[in-house]
Amino acid sequence: MKSKNIWKYGFNWGSIVGGIYFLYNFLGYLMKIESSFFWSLLGTFIIVFGIGWAMANYKKNIAKENLSFGKYFSIGTVMCLVIALFVTLYMTIYTLKLNPLFYDNLFIMYQDMFDEMGLDFNVLENNEFQRLFQISFLPSSYISTFIGNLFYVLLLSFLLSRPTFGTPNQTQNKQNFNDYVPYKDVKEDTPEEDENEEESSEKQENKDTLE
Repeated sequence: MKSKNIWKYGFNWGSIVGGIYFLYNFLGYLMKIESSFFWSLLGTFIIVFGIGWAMANYKKNIAKENLSFGKYFSIGTVMCLVIALFVTLYMTIYTLKLNPLFYDNLFIMYQDMFDEMGLDFNVLENNEFQRLFQISFLPSSYISTFIGNLFYVLLLSFLLSRPTFGTPNQTQNKQNFNDYVPYKDVKEDTPEEDENEEESSEKQENKDTLE
């Protein structure tokens, strides 16, 4: 969990967030509320909060320094890849075991949509279309989930990589402090340097006179 390797860190925390989201969806199925808007919105919040917390934790407890946009984005991208795997795993279990009629209901919905559009296409009798749809459904689900979460990663990376408003630039201040010489010290040092120069001149004149 505390590895500085971005791939390993992103995989570990992506597994945690993805696992929590998997259990969250399964709980929604058991409670028969998985299709409600509020439940879906809360699930999105879990993912966004998990990704954002993992990014902030890497900066505070592991890197212990300010991170660039690229590093934040890399961590979030790895997490999205893993989270999408858990979402696809849940959809596989859901379509095969929890709701075997999922594809049938989906085909009926598509047929109603095509009929309303006036298209002469029978989804329910086209076995080739159904087979291709089922083959491509899970991969497309993985890609769409990954791209959707990547948008949140982009936004979080931009926000976390920005300097805090009102925070002074410590490096610049330190450099300015080192270059600063008090006016009083300069003023006090100037007469001493003049006296030293006068003494050196007098010694040189005395030496020339003796010679």
